Amino acid sequence: MQMLTAFIRYGDGRVSTRTDNAALVEALRDPKAVFWLDIAKPTDEEYAILDDVFGFHPLAIEDTMVYSQRPKIESYNHIGDANRHGYFYMVIHGPDLSHFKENLRTNELDMFVSQNYLITIHDEPVRSIDYLQMRAKMDARVVLENGIDMLLHSILDHLVDNYTPILDYFQEALEELEEAATNDPRPGLLTEISAKKKDLLNLRRSISPQRDVLAQLTRGEVPFIRETARIYLRDVLDHLVRAVEMIELYRDMVMGIRDIYMSSINNHLNQIMKTLTIISVIALPMTVVTSFFGMNFVETSPYLYGKAGLVIMTLIMFGVPIALLVVFWRMRWL
Repeated sequence: MQMLTAFIRYGDGRVSTRTDNAALVEALRDPKAVFWLDIAKPTDEEYAILDDVFGFHPLAIEDTMVYSQRPKIESYNHIGDANRHGYFYMVIHGPDLSHFKENLRTNELDMFVSQNYLITIHDEPVRSIDYLQMRAKMDARVVLENGIDMLLHSILDHLVDNYTPILDYFQEALEELEEAATNDPRPGLLTEISAKKKDLLNLRRSISPQRDVLAQLTRGEVPFIRETARIYLRDVLDHLVRAVEMIELYRDMVMGIRDIYMSSINNHLNQIMKTLTIISVIALPMTVVTSFFGMNFVETSPYLYGKAGLVIMTLIMFGVPIALLVVFWRMRWL
């Protein structure tokens, strides 16, 4: 697998996909050049390019080597790159759509952004990167001619849109859980509810800070992002805010489903206790009669008159429970 992918448009109009240091240095020193360098699953030699060719700050390079960085944006305008041009270091998280139903996780995307270049670094495949690379391989000018700020917008736009299948999945999954909690509160359902709550918490933890990153891009704090690009970035921010709001809504739904589940369990338990209580009340007259008389119906007894007494006691034993059942039914306890 090719780890380095470059699309370079030099100031004289030439387009190149060379990834050697000489080509990158030439593009970096050309004030009119625009290029995109993508580094997938970087090795130590490829990390060295960030220092040897671009001269990025060691702390920024170190952050790219540490996985699971919090989404953020940092300015290095006061230091600059090898050409003393200011740049920004960004960390964004994109959804992993390959197995999100079994294991919801996000992929980290590190970026170095300047007026003339965009460098993307990631350990796992990122769909927005793959999509734009496919377009650039057909014609690099398509993704470079509108400027680095619009290329950045395209990456972020596709990345945020990729959260839509995950949110749709959560909506369907929570509706199924709610129906099961109402109609079939099986014991394993509480574990599924807790798993969905944890997934939503992790998703919120990775998405929510990205609002601040995009907001900074739209407020004019990044000087090389033009106003025309900020309009598009504000649209991406709106989509991201909507996604965060949906996650918050789904978290409330999970809590509601858990309450429904607990109520269903309690109602089911109350129904069992009610049934057992009714059975106990119905069986009580039989127990009292048989305990009091001992079922010793003999002809010589002055009170228990043989077979007649047995018939009378039997009628009492079964008549009282039947009468109780009628009373319970009229009171709508059954």
